[in-house]
Parts: sequence; structure tokens; C-alpha cells
Amino acid sequence: MFGKNRSMDCKEFANLTPKWIEDELYGKEAYRFLEHMETCDECREELHIQFLVKEGMERLESGESFNLDEELLNKVDAYKKRLIHQHKMNVAVYWMEAVAIAAMIFIIALVVILKF
Repeated sequence: MFGKNRSMDCKEFANLTPKWIEDELYGKEAYRFLEHMETCDECREELHIQFLVKEGMERLESGESFNLDEELLNKVDAYKKRLIHQHKMNVAVYWMEAVAIAAMIFIIALVVILKF
């Protein structure tokens, strides 16, 4: 998805699945989680099952109607959009830092030149 990250194995994916379901997975871990999910059929199926069990039990208790397959797809899409937004924000911050550093260097150089 973004850049070169260490790939995730199935065990790590399984350990992070509850955090992802609870929306507690961020940054590089979230990128790697989604990348692994997109490439590993077994982990994608396990995520599907865990999501259905957790969300399904909550919905049954509340009596709400639901389509968990669609909700899981929506959750994956929302996670991807959030990660893309975070990535864009990080790039913008890095550029602003670079511009600020360049401006400081220019000002320091100007001060040094004017002193002579």
C-alpha cells in the first residue's frame, strides 16, 4: 500500500486482529495488517469470522438488523481511506518542516552575510 515495510506473518496478523476490529490499530502496523489481509486468503477468512462473531453477538443482543459482510467491507474501506489521509498529512508535515529549515538556514546565512 505505502512504501516498503516489513511484511506481516499470519501469527502477527492473528494477534493484531482484535485491535483492528476495535479500531485500535494505527500507522505502519495498520498498513501492514491491511497489506497482509489483501494477500492472505486464510487470514482474510479468519478476520471475517472474528468480525462476524464479535459484531454479530453485539447486534443480536441489541436486536438491530445488520449485514456484517457489507459492514466489514465498509470498515476495510474506511481504514484504507484513513491511512491514506494520515499518509498525506505526514508528507505535508515533512514538507513544512523542510521549508521551515530551509528558511532558517537562509535567514542565518543572510544575517552572517550582512554582518560582514
